[in-house]
Amino acid sequence: MTSPRARQHQAGFTLLEVLVAFAVLTVTLGILLNLFSLAIQTSRTAQDQQKAVLLAESKLAELDAGATLRPGVERGEFDDRFAWETRIEEYDSRALMDNQTLLLPYRLSVVVSWSDHRRYELATLRLVRTEAR
Repeated sequence: MTSPRARQHQAGFTLLEVLVAFAVLTVTLGILLNLFSLAIQTSRTAQDQQKAVLLAESKLAELDAGATLRPGVERGEFDDRFAWETRIEEYDSRALMDNQTLLLPYRLSVVVSWSDHRRYELATLRLVRTEAR
């Protein structure tokens, strides 16, 4: 049997200490959950950006592989989330080239857009012989 004096020396947590520990734990877990949520959102955004770059490069390669280029705009969709727009236009080359050349530059551009008004644009120039027009 324990004496009253021995009971006084037994250590334990008070209700206040337990409540403070739970409050600290709650705040810490809330911060950690926000960090994980932000990390997932950032990862998803980076993944969408990477997919848009690959889709734009693919569409630009498709344009570049075509036999003839005609100025104009085309639009379409890759899937439910990504849309594309291609633009082919004659490039003003008077400042770059003399008028005697048989090459005419075309500007090829691809814009891939997806949710939240995000977009990625890729553009290049392609030289075309004037006889092939």
